[in-house]
Amino acid sequence: MNRVNGRLLRTRLPRCLRSYGQYNYQYQQYQQYQPPRASWTKRILYTGIGVAGIGSYIYYFWWPKHTFPSSVAKILRKGLWAESDRGENDYQLALKYYLEAIDHCHEIELDTLSDEYTGIQLKVGEMFERLDMLEDAAFVYNEIATLYLKVLTAAPNSEDGKRIKSRDHRAHLIQKDLRLAIKLVELNKSNAQLSKAILMTHLLIAQDEVHKKLGPNGNISRLTPSTSGSDYKATIDSTSIEISNDGITTTINKNPSAWEPFVDEFFNAMDLLTAICISTGDLAMASKVKISMTEWMLLADVEPHKVLLSQCNLASLLYLQAEEYESKEVAYRRKFFEDSGFDFDEYKNSSQEALKDTDVLEKLDKTIKEQQRNEYLLIIQNKEKCIELSIKSYESVLEFAKNLPQEIISNNNTINETVALATYGLGVVNLHLAQYEKAERLLREARVRSKTCGYDDLILEIERELSKLFKEKKLLEKGKRVNKGDIEMDIHMKK
Repeated sequence: MNRVNGRLLRTRLPRCLRSYGQYNYQYQQYQQYQPPRASWTKRILYTGIGVAGIGSYIYYFWWPKHTFPSSVAKILRKGLWAESDRGENDYQLALKYYLEAIDHCHEIELDTLSDEYTGIQLKVGEMFERLDMLEDAAFVYNEIATLYLKVLTAAPNSEDGKRIKSRDHRAHLIQKDLRLAIKLVELNKSNAQLSKAILMTHLLIAQDEVHKKLGPNGNISRLTPSTSGSDYKATIDSTSIEISNDGITTTINKNPSAWEPFVDEFFNAMDLLTAICISTGDLAMASKVKISMTEWMLLADVEPHKVLLSQCNLASLLYLQAEEYESKEVAYRRKFFEDSGFDFDEYKNSSQEALKDTDVLEKLDKTIKEQQRNEYLLIIQNKEKCIELSIKSYESVLEFAKNLPQEIISNNNTINETVALATYGLGVVNLHLAQYEKAERLLREARVRSKTCGYDDLILEIERELSKLFKEKKLLEKGKRVNKGDIEMDIHMKK
């Protein structure tokens, strides 16, 4: 403070000095006025309140929260100390204490389904993993998962069924069960078939629970809906979705609470199942899982960018599956030629008109067996259906994004990237179908969208597809036939 003409003026001080000045001023004022001395009773009371307050603070913020019996907690503290930095990360010693805690839980008859008991088991599994004893870890996790499956699939009035206390408790167990399923898949990465079976088993339990919560009108596609021959389409508004499948349209109200609290685990498991199907070449199953997943995400009212990305991935999977059918189609065609005594490589670039002037078609028609003919035609139908569904899925991404509020799109760059990816995907499909004008327009649009949202990785792919497109157009202008992997050659087939 400065005194000018008898007035006190406040000077501009740093915050720390101002705080000190205020404290000093208050202290001086306090010194000038001494309140009456409090009685011993009040002093004791105030001291007690202060100690209680400090104790409550320490307990609330620092004391570990648990519901373990004190005798079990005493053993667990030793394990936690051993595995910590202060205990020099002695995982072997920590494992010893956790196993000792498990034994003590049996002595005091702690419920093996409780979070406390299974929590200790999970720590045992974690220590096995840290000690690189993966088979032992998998055994422990599988033991817990087996118990969950046994209880969750038991009849309500059975001894195991009665262990579930409420609907919320059941949902909580499903959440933990899905987490274990994902962990077991992680430990069995080398066994894709086992991983697929694990995920399917545990996902079906969760799916049944969701169906019960959705009610009778919520019984839409399971994990394995039919994709061949079905006209799949999903539309959405603020409160419901409309599913069209095989000509049957069903309107279902959204109900996000049906997936609580295991929504993240549920969709992570479905994504993992899709990835395993792709890695094993089972694209048909991957597409089916993705179709179900998209429907579930719409019903669960998942964030728009996640729904769009899932739908875009579905379209890509369908296109990959179409390419797989196409390779089978070419393999059949090669076999037909070889069985008829012709060199396939000599005729594979020939058009239908050129083959009419030879005896190739006639001999092929006589050589091909009826069963082979039907299998070949079914492959072509499935290929065409997959391409059709892929186009519809990509278009649904663009339509869905178009109807989103602008503030949602502007605040989420993932949506813009997904729209660019869907536009690119449509361009690739149309290039594959030799729809050059449409393909070029879509690829150019995708390039603009990618540049706008900074999707640099996609721009490289777009430039590659445009280069391929321009090359094919030049060949057509010169009157040359475009060889697109034996796709366009058609064999005369009688039904």
